[in-house]
Amino acid sequence: MKTLAAIPCHNEGLTIGSVVLKARKYVDLVLVIDDGSADDTVDVAESAGAVVVLHEKNAGYGAAVRSCFDYAKEYGFDVMTILDGDGQHDPSNIPDFIKAMETSGADIVIGSRFLVKNKTIPKYRIVGMKVLNVFTRFVGNVETTDSQSGYRAYSRRAIERIDITNPDMGAGSEILTQVGDHDLKVVEVPIDVRYDIENTSSKNPVSHGFGVLGWLISTISEKRPLFFFGAVGIILTVIGLVFGANVLNIANAGRGVAVGSALVSVLFIIIGVFSMFTGLILDAVGKWKEGREVNE
Repeated sequence: MKTLAAIPCHNEGLTIGSVVLKARKYVDLVLVIDDGSADDTVDVAESAGAVVVLHEKNAGYGAAVRSCFDYAKEYGFDVMTILDGDGQHDPSNIPDFIKAMETSGADIVIGSRFLVKNKTIPKYRIVGMKVLNVFTRFVGNVETTDSQSGYRAYSRRAIERIDITNPDMGAGSEILTQVGDHDLKVVEVPIDVRYDIENTSSKNPVSHGFGVLGWLISTISEKRPLFFFGAVGIILTVIGLVFGANVLNIANAGRGVAVGSALVSVLFIIIGVFSMFTGLILDAVGKWKEGREVNE
């Protein structure tokens, strides 16, 4: 097999050299995507023996990962392993990814931090990851213990089919949302990730988590409009009915009419019903488009 280790990078001149040197032991070629670094990342990576693709400006993690896929697709690699260049991922795990792909016939191998007990991961990260796992599973119909892992391997089939549009940190989840669409098989292997390295992320993990969650919710509204708008509509309608019941109770008790509660009740019911009808319409349109594409 023709193997590639691809490393998205942004200002990682201090660590990228050692990561490239270690990764070269296990693959045919190491690729570094420099996403507009202002330090010596490019010079160090090239000196260590990597092929470097430059982004003139910082375009985001997702854009760098897309460039990894573009390169692997253009040069016909059979397996591409993507890992971080900050030293958190151990390149010596690369053979484990390749072996798991060969033995299981998987298209995507995810390096999971949660297959074995790990006491180094901060608790708030664990909670956030579990939430994102649930939403990613719902959108992509894929079971994974670590949907946000950046250490993964992809088969040629996955390389050719996956299309990344999210330019930011949501790219990892976006890839998994396409698993069902392309009938890709996913397996996991255990990995350790170092959290004792300073400045390993250019983005606050909390804002990163909320950003990915927002993207996932938006994707749910597009891919499953009946569920999304229907659920929202039901919740709003129920709230409106609760306010309405309160208005009736006040009136029956002879305490007059609670005008404010009555207006809130009507508003919530109208918006709720409108949301449910929106879900029905969008779902019908989506099914019509799918049927048209199949016929064509």
